[in-house]
Amino acid sequence: MLRKISKLTFLVQVLIYFGLLALLWVPAILHPHQPIHLASEGPFYTWLTNIISNHDSVSVSIALIIVILLSIVLYFLGSGNDIVPRENFLPAIFYILLLSWNPQLTVMNPTLPAALFVILAISTLMRLYGEPEPFRQVFMVAVFVGMASLFYLPSVYLMFMVWITLITYRVTSWREWIIALLGFLVPFIYLFSWYFWNDEFIKGSNVIINAIDDPGLSIKELTMNEAVWVIATGFMLILSMLAFYNVIQDKLISIRRKSLVLINFVIATILMMFMSGSPLVMLVQWVYLPLAILTVINICLVKRSIVMDWMVLVYFIYLLCIRFFFLT
Repeated sequence: MLRKISKLTFLVQVLIYFGLLALLWVPAILHPHQPIHLASEGPFYTWLTNIISNHDSVSVSIALIIVILLSIVLYFLGSGNDIVPRENFLPAIFYILLLSWNPQLTVMNPTLPAALFVILAISTLMRLYGEPEPFRQVFMVAVFVGMASLFYLPSVYLMFMVWITLITYRVTSWREWIIALLGFLVPFIYLFSWYFWNDEFIKGSNVIINAIDDPGLSIKELTMNEAVWVIATGFMLILSMLAFYNVIQDKLISIRRKSLVLINFVIATILMMFMSGSPLVMLVQWVYLPLAILTVINICLVKRSIVMDWMVLVYFIYLLCIRFFFLT
């Protein structure tokens, strides 16, 4: 069934996308809730939510705009790098489904604006491959990760994605590694300069230190339905990665190297889960980005993928059941 959907015209897929978007987000707009606050949120997110603190409808609208932007950028990331078939909008469809699985998360939360910068970092990392002197691209990738960290501080662990990718691309020059570190520090330099200028250096430093001072995997706040969903998502991610490994062997080396950025991102995300101390229900949202693309690859490119097709279909039916019957 999903393979048939993948073969529909681009216009029909876009119509399905907006239909699902309305189904999942109209209730949130009609009954808006306040933004989610976490101990690990960054100062930029705190400032943003303070500005819109008395306007819940504005907060939800901004969250919806970010979700739309994320899904569209994800589509261009997959098709523009020849990772998924062109004119296939399924990555965007799957991504909005995954991001909207819990009605309590169809509000502004710190992972959304952070994810916008992270997906830009991933896109830039993919374009970096083959560049003889990728100084500018490396710098921008690190700046994007630094900006993401100012919205959601555990994003600092995604710098491991950058370093692993440099190894994958066989970038051995010390200059790229130093540039990556400097690029990551630039947003923090501006932040602490602002703190210093406004006599809030110690206060601001303590806020950031306290936000990352409680490492560990946080599962104590999970409900039974959320725990089952996280386990199902982990299973689907592992299954998709194994199938992806078989598919990618026949691709050009440039496509293989670019695709490995997604795997590097998963590795960095797992590290983030175990080190950040943030609620797992929030952290699992990070794996939706590679999961959406890997799932489309497996549906469209794996030969005799009937079993995979049905497993993905059951997974998304389960998602909709949780969304509308168990977590409402």
